[in-house]
Amino acid sequence: MASIFSKDKRIIYIRRIQEFWFEYRSKRIGMAGLALIIIYVLVAVFAPFLTPYNPVTQPRLAQATAMPEWVTVFPQYSDYGKTQRENLNWNVKKGSEFVEGWGTSVEIRYEGGNRLAQVELSSQFSYNQMAPNEFFAKFRYEIENIRDAECSIALSLIPPEANSSYIFWKSETLNADKSQDVTTDSKDPVFIKRLGFALQENVGNIIFSQKGDYTFIVLIQFRPLSNDAMAEVIIENSQIVLLGRVHGILGTDYLAKDIWSHLVWGSRISLSVGLLAALVGTVIGIFVGVVSGYLGGLVDEVLMRTVDILLCLPLLPLLLALVHLYGRNVYYIVLFIGIFGWQGLARVIRSQTLSIRETPYIESARASGGSGFYIMQKHIVPNIIPVAFASMVLAVPSAILFEASLSFLGFGDPRVVTWGMMLQHAFGFGGFSQLAWWWIVPPGLAIIGLCLAFVFVGHAFDEIVNPRLRRRR
Repeated sequence: MASIFSKDKRIIYIRRIQEFWFEYRSKRIGMAGLALIIIYVLVAVFAPFLTPYNPVTQPRLAQATAMPEWVTVFPQYSDYGKTQRENLNWNVKKGSEFVEGWGTSVEIRYEGGNRLAQVELSSQFSYNQMAPNEFFAKFRYEIENIRDAECSIALSLIPPEANSSYIFWKSETLNADKSQDVTTDSKDPVFIKRLGFALQENVGNIIFSQKGDYTFIVLIQFRPLSNDAMAEVIIENSQIVLLGRVHGILGTDYLAKDIWSHLVWGSRISLSVGLLAALVGTVIGIFVGVVSGYLGGLVDEVLMRTVDILLCLPLLPLLLALVHLYGRNVYYIVLFIGIFGWQGLARVIRSQTLSIRETPYIESARASGGSGFYIMQKHIVPNIIPVAFASMVLAVPSAILFEASLSFLGFGDPRVVTWGMMLQHAFGFGGFSQLAWWWIVPPGLAIIGLCLAFVFVGHAFDEIVNPRLRRRR
């Protein structure tokens, strides 16, 4: 018998594929579904290029649940600003006689004498947007070669046209070498209390309520304890970050991470879960259906009763129990969905096998001495592949929805980004209560669109491979 890789076989398969494609492209709904799937696949493949942020390691990009940038075209949001990051370049304001050098860092030295020495460094930046809900400032200081002296450092902010200042941070009195990275966060209760505000007050709205030029002041004080006192201070890596009310294409979530990045990267998991789970279920369904239909008898009875039992089990609670037992791992989820998603296909394949095994060419194969395994492999399976493929395509949406359901209920893999996980976070961390539609609607539409795409393709396949569904022309 000719091999499946022989020239004659290849010609036959190529001709069948061409005939199938000729008929498929006449199905408008099928072509629409195929176009959607191609778009999803391209998004998944080019995810690293479609977004500059990795969804797992991305930094704090804007305020929590920031709106998309494009909402600023509407008048009520026109004053909403993006995140403003200002690198602070320090200039000596007072005490220049103690300064030896400055640039990306500022070095201040003091030697001799017994009077208190103060040096002020200043840096100015402009802010002309609506006051931010959140902000943070950071810098690094290093005190080196300190000898017979006490030193302290304070960071203050002076708003436009204001005589008073806000003390953001102040060190304790230091008499030994030390280096430290300092960050002041507007949501930090200690920081809020230091400024003299109540915890429920929005510090960002108060401090940055005016538009204009703001000035940061670093005050460095040296108190010599002998005539041989000395100290060196370096201030570097200084930055003020005013988190925006708007960000990117789809805003941010509760952790101030880019929702567009999560949406794009989530397409990879949803496609992988849907295709792999459907493939696992299809392979099992083909095996059970062919064996049951061809062998019949006790084997058929046992396999079909097993199918009946599995069909009676509530699948979602069963998946929840299994995931809880074996761990929230995306590979387990794919396996469980595939293992419990083949029963309907097995019944269809069994009925097809029962019909095929009575055909004359199967009888001829038996008379020629062909074994049961040979007949199933060479004659039955190739004839039921089109039906199985159509069923597999239609099984993909179910697998995607089951994964999304598990993630939404908190049983998804926390190490990967999925659309169901996005909805679960929106539900659990204020997206629904705040009506943050830019956080809720996109993953929901992505799930619906991908499922509809496979349903369209599956129905087009079904109409072609199932003669009873062909439309009369």
